[in-house]
Amino acid sequence: MQVGTMNGTVIIGGGIAGLATAFALQACGSTDWTLIESSPRWGGKITSARERGFTIEGGPDSFITTKPGAVELCKRLGLGDQLTGSNTGKSATTYIWSGGRLHPMPEGMMLMAPTMILPFLRTPLISWPGKLRMGMEIFVPRARGDEDESLAGFVRRRLGNELLNKIAGPLMGGIHAADPERLSLKSTFPMFLEMEKKHGSLLRGMLKRSKAHSTHGGKRPSMFMSLRGGLQQLSDALVAQLPQDALRNGCRALCVSRHAGRYRIDLSDGSSLLADDVVFATPSYVTADLLQELDPAMAARLRAIRYVSTATVSLGFLRSEIAHPLQGAGFIVPQSEGRRITACSWSSVKFQHRAPDDCVLLRVFIGGSLAEELAEQDEQALVKLAREELQVILGITATPLVARAYRWHKANPQYDIGHAERIAELEQAMFRLPGLHLAGAAYHGPGIPDCIQSGREAAQAIAARHAHPARAVRSESSHVVIQ
Repeated sequence: MQVGTMNGTVIIGGGIAGLATAFALQACGSTDWTLIESSPRWGGKITSARERGFTIEGGPDSFITTKPGAVELCKRLGLGDQLTGSNTGKSATTYIWSGGRLHPMPEGMMLMAPTMILPFLRTPLISWPGKLRMGMEIFVPRARGDEDESLAGFVRRRLGNELLNKIAGPLMGGIHAADPERLSLKSTFPMFLEMEKKHGSLLRGMLKRSKAHSTHGGKRPSMFMSLRGGLQQLSDALVAQLPQDALRNGCRALCVSRHAGRYRIDLSDGSSLLADDVVFATPSYVTADLLQELDPAMAARLRAIRYVSTATVSLGFLRSEIAHPLQGAGFIVPQSEGRRITACSWSSVKFQHRAPDDCVLLRVFIGGSLAEELAEQDEQALVKLAREELQVILGITATPLVARAYRWHKANPQYDIGHAERIAELEQAMFRLPGLHLAGAAYHGPGIPDCIQSGREAAQAIAARHAHPARAVRSESSHVVIQ
């Protein structure tokens, strides 16, 4: 195999992190780069479809606004007029399936702690012993030391087992498709650790937080935003802004090795590239395979990051054929309830422009760390499963107008206990390989804004390395990727 084109940078992986890296390199004035993607399409898990007036999201359907990267990028790409916030008020109510019926989440709950006392006292979702145990949280001492703790361990210690099983576990664990007993609180919800340290109590801290917000008045902005035509508008707009001759999809990177003082990337079409910098915007286990020959120890560290499989099923119905009022954003299902789904989002209530006026669109979530085997079924089986579960929970017997299932095999990185320490060790090991950069969901955050930021940081590191080669040495305090 002969070495082909010389590149300043090769980016491997054309999901949102890889596309954001390319866009940021272009913004830095760099034109000497190539983006490689193994699949025929760009965008990774971001995929949207239009069918019979429904807008269906196969992967993520929104991004958080407290991290500004996604909103800022949408505006830079001319998509500002397409931004739409999730509905608020009663339309934002989340329900929990417990004891054979749906219970509204108590008003004022923030993930696992209440900001209002009376709604929590009135809810039948938690028993009185459970409420009493939660009220005793103000007497639970702070944790000693800074050892990482699982989400389950933290909630059980501070708020009790019932709140963990019925609310915190399915809600917070569900965000990461994770097992609460293994999920690192430090790497996923550090604000609660900080609240414990600062106030000595989550309840005390949440009540102070609520009081501080109420003094500012006004309507709070939506925490989640999307795009009217689907999130694929974002990846499509990025691709349209990039030079087409620098984009190579349907071509897989096979191996990265050293060659003549540079990095050699062998490709599945028989060609190879030479580059000064390589950005790995691929799942960490894919990156591990690419680096196996170059640095087996680094590859082993990357494989230590665990992934799980998930699936989504979107079902569109005539509104007149569904008796349930659907007044809310959807529901979550605790594992203890023995159902085969983890959650259901009422997509057309959560966001406008998702369904025709006389229809509704529902999206069912399957699999994750606690039930991966369910997500590995074929599309027809997934649709059947989703319909059967919605018949039990929502009483829906109608035939859907549209039905689409998306399977995501080993696509969700797990931030297990000790994740922050593993990533710190990984970044330290990267010092031995100048010119290699990591981006994507596996390191410092799995959300769209995190992935965009990781690509931006990788591009900035490359620009700095070549602008000041003598000084462009990673310091211990800097991250290879920030997510």
